Amino acid sequence: MDIIRNPDGSLSFRTTVEVTVPAGTSMLEAEELLMKEINGAGASLTGKILESRDGGEPFVREGRRFTAKSKKEVRHVETPFGCVVVRRHAFQSSLGGVCHYPMDEAGCLTGAATPKFARMISRKMVELPAAEVVRDLRENHTRAVTVDFVQRLTGLVGVLAQSVIPAAGAGTLPAPEEVASVSIGVDGACVHMSMPARPQAADRTAADGRKGRTREWRVGMVGAITLYDKTGERLGTIYAATAPPEDKSQGKAAFWSIMEKEAAAVQARYPAAIYTGLSDGASDLLPWLRERTTRQVLDFYHACGYLHAAVGAFTHEAPAGEDPGWWSHEACRHLKEDEGTAAALLTEMERRLASTRRLGAADRTALEKAVTYFGNNVERMDYAACAAAGLPIGSGVTEAGCKLLVKKRLCGPGMTWGFTMAGHILRLRALAHSAGGRWASPWKAILT
Repeated sequence: MDIIRNPDGSLSFRTTVEVTVPAGTSMLEAEELLMKEINGAGASLTGKILESRDGGEPFVREGRRFTAKSKKEVRHVETPFGCVVVRRHAFQSSLGGVCHYPMDEAGCLTGAATPKFARMISRKMVELPAAEVVRDLRENHTRAVTVDFVQRLTGLVGVLAQSVIPAAGAGTLPAPEEVASVSIGVDGACVHMSMPARPQAADRTAADGRKGRTREWRVGMVGAITLYDKTGERLGTIYAATAPPEDKSQGKAAFWSIMEKEAAAVQARYPAAIYTGLSDGASDLLPWLRERTTRQVLDFYHACGYLHAAVGAFTHEAPAGEDPGWWSHEACRHLKEDEGTAAALLTEMERRLASTRRLGAADRTALEKAVTYFGNNVERMDYAACAAAGLPIGSGVTEAGCKLLVKKRLCGPGMTWGFTMAGHILRLRALAHSAGGRWASPWKAILT
């Protein structure tokens, strides 16, 4: 290998790859031979690039002078091409203490991996279980790593990503003049968590096969900040997600902290937009949404669900020959299209509940639930005005986010999660599936 230092200070690395393809070799086998040789050359070049960044000059840090030890240390580094063995200087002050490794810092190593390999593995881990990541690396990249390495490296990337909130202007988000409204939706999704066994555990826990541990369903949180143009067309969504807290007394504090940063960044980029808070009937979500949005909307489809459930109390009102569900279909149509319908429906359901006409037990229970639900949320059900203003009325984006971020990755067959790793996966998965190139944008900050 030739290393040439150019007049402008750059370095040129030159190597030769020679591949011998025996007679009768299939094309697939030839490609595998080629990949093996190219990976070998790539690993060798990566090692030389890393060593070229290992300066031996003393430096001062925090008021102390650090000098290189006389003997270099051996370092194994995992790269996209293979594991390379490099030699690096260890720097220490005359007072002893912690050693510093300029090569690791200049090479932006994450644990024992180069930045490209760290990003590659963590991106795969976002979509696949660790064992599948190992299989994919072996079969498609001819890279052999262990499940433990994949999990630990992803954990390191997750720790770094926890402290990075990409600027709302980063990547390819729409320009401010394109965005007329922004909806902020929040919801929860259950995850099967593994935790230390508690005395007199509730019935919903179960032994997870490891001594002293149980499994329990806990709620992880998902937030969706969605951008719309003036016609109501969705332009993109920024997701946020957190795992359930190990200590239940912490509640949703970690989730609200992340949402606060994300919402502030979006509001700074789109100050002229109309901000709508979308959620279901969970009352604990409303205080935060009220503080950060100008209009709060109850998810239209949740409201319709209660009307459809209560239809049994109004089957006697269906015109001859009409479907028994006629009342709920008409009620949902008017609720969406006509102003003041929510209050009128609430009055109608209360009147039916108080009437002397007989109601079955199941119909009465469903009607009582609908009355309570509408009574608690009627001020957030002005769907006709929202539709006229081009504002969203459904939390489908948030519901889909729960399935995309949580259910699809964390709720596979037999999956049980620790709190720390679940948090890393959800944070990285939110970055990977958000609009505006969010996965790529934080890496510069992470690596520094």
